[in-house]
Amino acid sequence: MVRREDKKENSRIEEVAKALESAGAVSENPPQHAIYRFRLGDGIVTIYKSGSIVYGGKGDDKEILKSIVDSVLTENVDITPRIGCDEAGKGEYAGPLVVACIYCDEPAVKELIKLGVKDSKKLSDEKVLRLADEIKKVAHGAVRVLMPQEYNRLYANYKNINRLLDVVYLSLIDKLVKKYKPKRVIVDKYGSGIKKKLCDNLPDSVDIVVVEKAESDPVVAAASIVARAEKLKGCQLLEKKFGVKIPSGNNKDQISHFLQSVSENMLPYLVKMHFNMNV
Repeated sequence: MVRREDKKENSRIEEVAKALESAGAVSENPPQHAIYRFRLGDGIVTIYKSGSIVYGGKGDDKEILKSIVDSVLTENVDITPRIGCDEAGKGEYAGPLVVACIYCDEPAVKELIKLGVKDSKKLSDEKVLRLADEIKKVAHGAVRVLMPQEYNRLYANYKNINRLLDVVYLSLIDKLVKKYKPKRVIVDKYGSGIKKKLCDNLPDSVDIVVVEKAESDPVVAAASIVARAEKLKGCQLLEKKFGVKIPSGNNKDQISHFLQSVSENMLPYLVKMHFNMNV
């Protein structure tokens, strides 16, 4: 049996079940932890309480089932071509700062919905790395990874992390806008200056949205995932190069152990030096 698993929002499970029934799929007894199981010819789809949807079987029937499910999940979704932006590592003492901007056309937005993208903070590291690879197959991105040494040099010039982010975001967004001409740009709000800078530098035809918790938008969520994946990769590079374990987040116990394992002259290559870590 060939299996494919997609995480979906539980709120749409009932809609999916009704659509399958309307298409002639036959309801069967679901296995443990599942709430629905449907068969259409040689195709099988099982819907779990968690929101997972697993496809089995072979040939056209499996593809028909998948098409029915996807049509429900992408219905009434805003598929406006747009850029979504987010960063990872801003508030973390160790490791890089990563800014990611993702452009999606209409088909790509639909693919993100099918992938089940969501705010990267809700996902495991393994899931983030896997999803980031899938996102890169369907979307176009511009990413800037500021490893600690470069970050510290730039911060010394700007003296403020939000001003530094403004410059990086504007550079990445401008690059994507010129290449793909999106209708909208959405940035997860981090400070008060970015919207004015974007309005001053981007064409009037581009709708600029700067809001808190923008990760609810699938394209911003995709940017969040890509940014975190690149941050994880950056931390892995530092660990391999310097032979130390990069602490996750700002856990005081982890940071204390980390600081005991590194010499002071290594810190500019591993951490954001302006952070005041009292551990």
